[in-house]
Amino acid sequence: MLCSSLMKSARAKVVKGKIVTRAKFPEGAELTVVMRDKAPPIILSTDEEEAMLRGIASIKAGRGIPLEEFRAILRRI
Repeated sequence: MLCSSLMKSARAKVVKGKIVTRAKFPEGAELTVVMRDKAPPIILSTDEEEAMLRGIASIKAGRGIPLEEFRAILRRI
């Protein structure tokens, strides 16, 4: 299971189509890139962040549902 205490963040910028950062990462490190938007940030509690990471892991493991089924669920809410 992914744990938020193992996550680190770094700032980067796209220059000529490539991601550039001053941060140092070990060889083979897996990174997730999130584009910052001008919308207000979403603040998650530790429990919410852990739930989201579990959900992502579940989807990667093939336990997700089709997008149309998910949209149908959202329309019913």
